[in-house]
Amino acid sequence: MRLCVRLAILAAMLIGLAMGLIYLRTDTSQAGHRLHHLFGQKRAIEKTCCRLEISVAGLKNQERLRQQATELLRADDGGDQPAAGPHPGAGSRPPALLVNRNKPPSP
Repeated sequence: MRLCVRLAILAAMLIGLAMGLIYLRTDTSQAGHRLHHLFGQKRAIEKTCCRLEISVAGLKNQERLRQQATELLRADDGGDQPAAGPHPGAGSRPPALLVNRNKPPSP
């Protein structure tokens, strides 16, 4: 009788240990899949960030800004024709005036 009780307790402990190990294995596997998914999202976000940085660099192009300012000045002087055609990346928005509207610092 005592032997059966001891074997039952030992079997229960082994089953509990096996269930714990299965739970840890499953949890680790799920964490790995989640990590893989997040890494893919990170790469996609980095690609998007690089594309946006390239777009911003194109918008900050000093030569393009000078040409736009020249065209705006010519248009203000009464010239009907702009100096060049539409700029790449200009979109449908009207070009903004390049004016520093910050107030000078007080003395």
